[in-house]
Amino acid sequence: MLNKHRLSLSLLCVCLILACFPVATSTDHQLKKMMTVTLSVYALARGLNGVISVAQGTEVSIEPMGVGLTLAPGQILDPLNDLIEQFSSVLLAASASLGIQQIILFLSDQAFLRIAIATLALIAAASYFLAKTSQQHTPVFLKTVLFLSILRLLIPVSVMASATVHELLASQREEAVIVLEQTQNEVETLSEQQQKKSKGWFNSLKGQLDIEAKLQQVREQADRAVKAAVYLLAEFVLLMLFIPLLTLWLLFKFTVHVYQIKF
Repeated sequence: MLNKHRLSLSLLCVCLILACFPVATSTDHQLKKMMTVTLSVYALARGLNGVISVAQGTEVSIEPMGVGLTLAPGQILDPLNDLIEQFSSVLLAASASLGIQQIILFLSDQAFLRIAIATLALIAAASYFLAKTSQQHTPVFLKTVLFLSILRLLIPVSVMASATVHELLASQREEAVIVLEQTQNEVETLSEQQQKKSKGWFNSLKGQLDIEAKLQQVREQADRAVKAAVYLLAEFVLLMLFIPLLTLWLLFKFTVHVYQIKF
């Protein structure tokens, strides 16, 4: 019994100390940085989706030796365009997740919550020094203090875990972003060439070979872009969605475990 009381008092002291300090200071910068990266990649994805849509609506007419042929170069970008649209939806959900974390992080540092935790911790600690008949509500106070303290630490711990992985994957993410930027430039160049070249220019064999080479280049770039988009999709799902949900699940399991303990 004495050991349980010492453990309970130690936990209350830790919770009381944590309530005296803000938790958003060390993680708010990291959260804003991840939000900036997420929104920049989202803007890139929407821009790529836009130029692909323009390319898909452009047709090229070729009439070698009187035989008519119409090409829609943007059709080779259909798989990439579908993936980018889904990718954009995931990025939007990731941005919303980060926004929710920012709100919870802000609320967790409000004075009323910190004062409530400190007050409950002091009441619970004081009750251990009273008569046994006055200690019937002590476990309830202790469990409530533990739950609120863990709740305050939930988002900072989740953000630190996500930020650590975010930094480790920075180089791979930058390479994938560069591939998407190059793809956007390639598609924009293709669309501009199609609009500038006249119908007679394509009647020559050289013109046909040039446009076919350009289409092949765009096709290869689109394949690289698909791989880059899949990688970014996996990274953002892991960092912005999976890790926060995993942290929430761990909090739930911890809460259930705490309320089953007899202090």
